[in-house]
Amino acid sequence: MTTGLVSFSTQRFTRDAALEMLLHAPCAELISLADALRRARHGRRTYFTHSLNLNPTNICENRCELCAFWREPHDADAYLLELDDVRRRLEPAREWGLTDLHVVGGVTDRLNLAYYEALFRLAREKLPGVLIQGLTAVEIHSLARRERLTIRDVLERLKTAGLGAVPGGGAEIFSETVRKKICSAKITGQQWMEVHEQAHALGLPTNATMLFGHVEEPQDIIDHLARLRDLQDRTGGFQAFIALPFHPRGARLAVFNGPCGDQIVRVVALARIFLDNFPHVRVLANYTDTKLLHVLTHAGADDVGPTSLDERIAKAAGAPPDHNIATRRQMEAMLVDLGLEPVLINSAYQAAAGTPQHGTTDWRAPHATPASLASLLDGAAAGKRLSAEEAVMLHDEAPLGALGLAAHRRRLQLCDPRTATYVIDRNISLTNVCEAQCRFCAFHVQPGSPDAFVLTVEEVIQKVEDAGKRGATQVMIQGGLNPQLNLAFYEQILRAIKRQCNLWVHSLSPAEVAYLADGAGLSLPQCLSRLREAGLDSLPGGGAEILVDAVRQRVSPYKISAGRWLAVMEAAHGLGMSTTATMVYGLGETPAQRIQHMLAIRELQDRTSGFTAFIPWSCQTNRTGIDQRPSTGVDYLRMVALSRLVLDNMPHLQAGWVTEGPDVAQLALSFGADDFGGVLMEEKVVRATGVQYAITAGQVIELIRKAGYTPAQRTTRYEIIATVSETSGGTK
Repeated sequence: MTTGLVSFSTQRFTRDAALEMLLHAPCAELISLADALRRARHGRRTYFTHSLNLNPTNICENRCELCAFWREPHDADAYLLELDDVRRRLEPAREWGLTDLHVVGGVTDRLNLAYYEALFRLAREKLPGVLIQGLTAVEIHSLARRERLTIRDVLERLKTAGLGAVPGGGAEIFSETVRKKICSAKITGQQWMEVHEQAHALGLPTNATMLFGHVEEPQDIIDHLARLRDLQDRTGGFQAFIALPFHPRGARLAVFNGPCGDQIVRVVALARIFLDNFPHVRVLANYTDTKLLHVLTHAGADDVGPTSLDERIAKAAGAPPDHNIATRRQMEAMLVDLGLEPVLINSAYQAAAGTPQHGTTDWRAPHATPASLASLLDGAAAGKRLSAEEAVMLHDEAPLGALGLAAHRRRLQLCDPRTATYVIDRNISLTNVCEAQCRFCAFHVQPGSPDAFVLTVEEVIQKVEDAGKRGATQVMIQGGLNPQLNLAFYEQILRAIKRQCNLWVHSLSPAEVAYLADGAGLSLPQCLSRLREAGLDSLPGGGAEILVDAVRQRVSPYKISAGRWLAVMEAAHGLGMSTTATMVYGLGETPAQRIQHMLAIRELQDRTSGFTAFIPWSCQTNRTGIDQRPSTGVDYLRMVALSRLVLDNMPHLQAGWVTEGPDVAQLALSFGADDFGGVLMEEKVVRATGVQYAITAGQVIELIRKAGYTPAQRTTRYEIIATVSETSGGTK
């Protein structure tokens, strides 16, 4: 795959060029251009509204196959709000500091135009100064048909009653072929456009949406965007384009998975590039995995949507409840963590009281990466070794997309450009008792705790046998520094595994090995030799955290030093044992300390060549003693990309779906990673923090394929066991 496919031009992108970008541009390159355009127009400003949702009914005669919200009139959970019900819902909202009231529901003859006029007048009375954004084009068209009025007549009456803006719902995909499959009774795409054109003629601002990731083809996406751009050329009335990923849960449509992270990022970035006459590109916080949302703010989106109080439609479709951001402070804190400037507005993009106004710059010339950084990135992408100072500069200053693209170029040189690998494995938590008491660990308990457990040898063997039956090639036994478990106990377990199951045993972190060696009065090579003879095949890189003793003394003072962690790994390499290396960041360390960690790994790898892979993880701070805000999805992709460029002698770089989620882990394959890691049956340590992503081998294969690579199952030593058939298109 050659880079440079996407380049800025003052000429408008054609449909053909847009389709080529959507299908084949390196994802990081799309991100880079979209973010440059977004920042040229809005700088760091990122908009949001504080909105209450009001859904007057879930009864809908359209019965769309893609919708999980609608009900039949006789269904037990069907409802219709009387005006007194609306009044009771609006009363407490007076004190909430809202910018918007968002009113959408179903299409039914039980609610007529007079009802909505009365509702809007009531809302204007109860919530003065709050913008009423209401009724989709589908609902407006239905009211006009039932009342035998023109679209303009209906809009004028609603505007007089208090309507201030029209939302973009009901657009779905404009292709009539697609609409017949997903919403056959709904108005056509052309009718949707006509409603919005009439609204623009009356001075009513509107938004435009696209629900994607179900049965549409890539060319349907481009057609949809092109038709919106054409209408905007004529009217200029659209405020924002909103990309809506399809959530399949509860829908009648025979689609079982929504769009993946790579697809979502591509659509959002392309929208910013292609819709050159739209002021804003919005993504909705309540529709999107939080870590992926972080990335989208650096991929062209300048608006993260509403707080969506009392949101029901996305929840019915399967949007996880923890993705909902309910307060203004939560939204502002998230944006500040991303290095952005929160701007509270209403849906007409009128700034809330006390919010500073900003002018726009000449956005048609995107921000360029400074020449010094561009030169540094080009050199690193070509294999030039980075110094500590240069690596810190890239960490602090390189734009996300540019950093990712350099790492992607380097990955294509070092690894098979066609494939991405994965391993089927099982984590077995042998014990939760640990004397180390690390502040970042939510899994451990102290010796003597009533919650303590230790698996028996028989229980371990049962789990290993089950893993083998389910296709695993590797098991990882992990636990704590438990004073009840000595070297002989681990030797017994290892021998039993090899005798009865003979799976590859990738187990025991350096901290555990050092603990066992000290307890047995042995040197590190002696202890490792006994473990290897008993059946230990390789060592995972756990317990590294940050290999800087100043950090370790603060977060894990009872764990081995950075020097001893490296000594265990060097001893293992000296015995011919391969190992991996990890980094847990987000512990309050500085950028320079992160780089110091990477350079310590790089220096040892120069001497031994014993590391097979590097795995960066973000610290999950929930339920721990670490007083740090969680790292963002943007932080993670930056660390993956930087790892690929700094660790120029590391054969493989592994994505981390356990902490970052499948969507962002998939994006890591476009930011330097070449391996998706393990399926990890029975992972418990990260889950103890409350992070509970789960994934199957089939999902791993599909995510790799949709990222543009051929999935390849591997062994612990990165030997290919089997490949899945090649995918067409994508980044390779």
